[in-house]
Amino acid sequence: MRDDSLSFDRPSATLRELVAPLARHSKALVATFLIVLSGAGAIAWLMPAEYEADMTLLVRRERADPIVSGGPNVAYQPSPDVSEVELLSEVELLKSRDLLEQVAVDAGLHRPAQSTDRAEEAEGRTRALRRLQSRVRVKPVRRTMMIYVSYTAPTPQEAHRVLELLEERYLEKHLAVHRAPATHQFFTEQVERARNELREAQQRLSEFGRREQVVAPEQERTAVLQQLTAFETALQQARAEAADATRRLTSTEQQLAGTPDRQVTAVRTGTNATLMGQLKSRILEMQLRRDDLLRKFTPSYLPVVELESQIALTRAALERAEQSPILDETTDQNPTHQWLRTEVARIRPEREALRARAAAIAATVDEYRRRARRLDEQTVEQEELVRVVKAAEEAYVLYGQKEEQARIADALDRTRIANVALADAPQVPQSPSNTRRALILWSGFFSALIAALGTAYLLDWLVPRFHSARDVQESLQIPVLASVAISAD
Repeated sequence: MRDDSLSFDRPSATLRELVAPLARHSKALVATFLIVLSGAGAIAWLMPAEYEADMTLLVRRERADPIVSGGPNVAYQPSPDVSEVELLSEVELLKSRDLLEQVAVDAGLHRPAQSTDRAEEAEGRTRALRRLQSRVRVKPVRRTMMIYVSYTAPTPQEAHRVLELLEERYLEKHLAVHRAPATHQFFTEQVERARNELREAQQRLSEFGRREQVVAPEQERTAVLQQLTAFETALQQARAEAADATRRLTSTEQQLAGTPDRQVTAVRTGTNATLMGQLKSRILEMQLRRDDLLRKFTPSYLPVVELESQIALTRAALERAEQSPILDETTDQNPTHQWLRTEVARIRPEREALRARAAAIAATVDEYRRRARRLDEQTVEQEELVRVVKAAEEAYVLYGQKEEQARIADALDRTRIANVALADAPQVPQSPSNTRRALILWSGFFSALIAALGTAYLLDWLVPRFHSARDVQESLQIPVLASVAISAD
């Protein structure tokens, strides 16, 4: 078991303890530093002279190529500033493999193989490409729209030639990738196709007018609809008048049926004097005969009784005649009846005429409706043909404009007008470049420093000695009560 009474606090390392190994092995440290630095200097001194040529490209927004599409281009105002993404895209375009490989071949960095072996030829191209990639530097200039390009070569002519070829091939590739190939040819074909379609659409529209015998069906339909409205109004009026005539005829016939054809014009009342005179004479005669018989017979005599009965009946008839006067009426033709008959005779043919007129107007309305429907169909068909002609004309004009835009873009490409310009052209370097030598010397300096420090600490770790109380505590796990520094003398 671990005894807690022996536990102690480990002292932390001080700066003096960290620097002490360097002092103890100072000779090895200095020797290592000088050896490594001398080697780097020898390498920098013995390396062959190199020449560096550089150029600067300006990325700008002066040319805006139209968008290749089937519709009209959307008008927009691009920002005059170039974004970082666009600038880095141009950098990657400069460093693209096919571009550098073409430059290497054109600059003579690749010597074609004598044999026809394709593998050997590809390997030679790859070596030339790697050599070019290792010597060319492309980087954007901070806070600008410029790209700095440099190339290091054994001779000044090669450095200048490679940058010239790189600038030329890059401009060609920039124009190629920022525009669709064969754009002008495509829009030329589309213009020809749109022209043929427009000609066919115009021919179909002309044939439609000759076949249907119409010039402006829309205007004709408007006129027919106006006439149709007038005839429908007349039809409704005729039907209303016919219905009114039927109602008047029915009412007149009902009144005619209830009106007598003759009427009493004069009425005279009086008694029948002749009848009354005859009755009185008969009564007088019968009374005379009764008196004659009474002078001879008794009142109960049968002929006397009969005469008394006849006299009573005659007197009763005389009384009735006196109480019932004679009525004399004079009749004549009824004028109301005659007028009603005249009205019936007048209204009946009038109603028939109104019905015939309504039927004729209804037939005319049906004819105009058929014409209106036919004109509707012709209008729709003509409007469709007009729309086809208009669409073909718009397409023809649109593709004509795009063809002209593509032609202008091709002309700009031929004259090398692009959004990239050479701000600083490459020049033939007059003196060797010391950039790589300085880089080697600085790298050798830092490498020598690191190697010297590493050597001192490595030697200190390999020698098993106690140099401080801390080393004793860490190795023996016992506390140090005191330490005495002993001089090496």
